[in-house]
Amino acid sequence: MESSKTAQVPSTSSNETIKGQCRCGCITYEFPKASDIDLNDKNLSESYNTIIIPPEKQKFPERGGRSNKWRASHCHCAACRQTAGALVVSWTYIPLKHLTVTRKEKTGMYRASNRASREFCLICGAAVFFHDDGDTNGTDLTLATITTPRLFDYFELVGHIWVEDAADIILDEDGKGGGLATILNDGLPRTKQDSASEAY
Repeated sequence: MESSKTAQVPSTSSNETIKGQCRCGCITYEFPKASDIDLNDKNLSESYNTIIIPPEKQKFPERGGRSNKWRASHCHCAACRQTAGALVVSWTYIPLKHLTVTRKEKTGMYRASNRASREFCLICGAAVFFHDDGDTNGTDLTLATITTPRLFDYFELVGHIWVEDAADIILDEDGKGGGLATILNDGLPRTKQDSASEAY
């Protein structure tokens, strides 16, 4: 992709945004805190009720001063693990109308499945965005690329997705705990595939 800006971040009540970047800074982005999104705005779609988590549905609402947080999930799919070189990749979904992206150089796109592309930095290799073909309203971005301090003041991890892809590394060789079993022992819901699929 050529250098471009996707959208301008609207002014927020606190004038603070969440910022992130790839390791080298070729790709940078920013978006408002979920607490700065007016959920009573009649122009917002109903999808905001699933991507913004209110304090009463948070596991640790005291983090971030009992304010709304962006939803985030741990993904265990093979494509995430192999393209990021990590056992687990954590993602959050941000509507494009709230996301400003700057690309200082051309970025790479990798087609890891028949339904989405993954955008990464061609200089440092960092995996940054997941663009779903069927969704023109938003994109997923990796939590690990967020540079704003106190990450979990602004994001609520709500579950583990695509756990069945990692079944062979969840348990150790004897079928006992270990491996990813300790990561999955956090009490969050686990699903076989995406968040709408059956429990694992």
